[in-house]
Amino acid sequence: MIMRIVRPFVFGLALAVLAQNYLSLPMNAQAAEAQDAVENASGDDARLSAFQAEITAMEVRELPLIVEANFGSFIDADDVNPINHRALKIETLYPDFYESNSRYRAMASYKVVFYPNFHSVLVTYIIGEHEMETTLINYDANGNILDHQLIAYDETADGQSQIRSRLTENGIRAHRVSWDLIKEIDEQEFAVSFDGTIDKISSRKLSDTLADYTVVLSVLHELGVDPLNVKTDLIASKANPEDPDEVIVVIPEIVEEGEQYFVLNCHIVLADNRTGEMTHTYFESGQTNQWVSDAIELQEISLDTAPYRMAPDIRAFGVRVRYSGMSRVNPYDSETLSLFVKSGGKLDKVLDAFPMKEATGRWDGDCTGEFSDTESILFMADQKSNGFANIKIKSHTVTSKNKVNADAECEAQEAKTLSLQELRFNGIEYQPVD
Repeated sequence: MIMRIVRPFVFGLALAVLAQNYLSLPMNAQAAEAQDAVENASGDDARLSAFQAEITAMEVRELPLIVEANFGSFIDADDVNPINHRALKIETLYPDFYESNSRYRAMASYKVVFYPNFHSVLVTYIIGEHEMETTLINYDANGNILDHQLIAYDETADGQSQIRSRLTENGIRAHRVSWDLIKEIDEQEFAVSFDGTIDKISSRKLSDTLADYTVVLSVLHELGVDPLNVKTDLIASKANPEDPDEVIVVIPEIVEEGEQYFVLNCHIVLADNRTGEMTHTYFESGQTNQWVSDAIELQEISLDTAPYRMAPDIRAFGVRVRYSGMSRVNPYDSETLSLFVKSGGKLDKVLDAFPMKEATGRWDGDCTGEFSDTESILFMADQKSNGFANIKIKSHTVTSKNKVNADAECEAQEAKTLSLQELRFNGIEYQPVD
């Protein structure tokens, strides 16, 4: 299904009320010149005092935070708060701000905290009658602008473009949205540095990077999950080999996020590849699904559609999750496999995060150390337990010990082992046989 999202038409009402209550525009050139003369007389101390007063009075909002510019958010007089344009040096954003024909109207301002050594302020302005912008501005302690970035935009014109952003402790994820035949999302990542600068670090068009883009958008819409609250680089989708009209989709929803850290809820669904409508669903909280990334990073989520035949009429599919450690002297990599089957209108997890690969090590960074590398393969047995085929696990492990020999060369001693394990279905999930 090609989905087109129509936003609520609240713009006419919003603009009518705003026109009635906020006809005051920024001062014209003569007024600006007069105020310059007064401020110049009082000197830099007065400018700094005005900035500090403005910053002190501002509301502080906690991160993470989704920011959007929305005409419908400013209907009543109480929705709008004044901004001291000069104290915040708004003319840096809009060079024509003080021209006689300019049409900038202040809507709101508030603070967030990325780092304690500078001030981060978000200001929202209506420009003319049809555009609204929210900009993040970083200031030093003296009110000088360090950097700024447009993070939210809305318009009432037929072009139908929009910018929405998610602010976290470690940066900004912005979605530049446009509507044509389909909803297009350009995702941009920005890093906010300790010195207050804002740098773009990545940009990608989601319709180019997600294989089943329109189905994914439909699933997100039906789940009620905001795309900004999703690790889009970890979304997985794949055709269901049991049904050519179905797509398996994995949605990793962010529930906690910090610097080099996140926790994800998992949504696993089957969806009709023509309409995008969900037919089967599974949800698990980040508190129990082990989808956590910290010192050991969650690197990839992928779908495994090998023929895991549980019963003659039941075939499972797998979700693999790969983790990797960043330590050079204590390397770590692992991959787990979970299996899911249809059950009525939902999905049941019958195998929970079984370790299929694990590589560990500890060494001095030069030669001396120990390493272990295990890889497992899974195959279905003829025997059954509670109606489902038993699972056989064959694991190959290679261990090595490195040391410096008498000739000052690095010497490795390897040992290989093979182990067999069986899993049986207990009516709810597969468990190892004692």
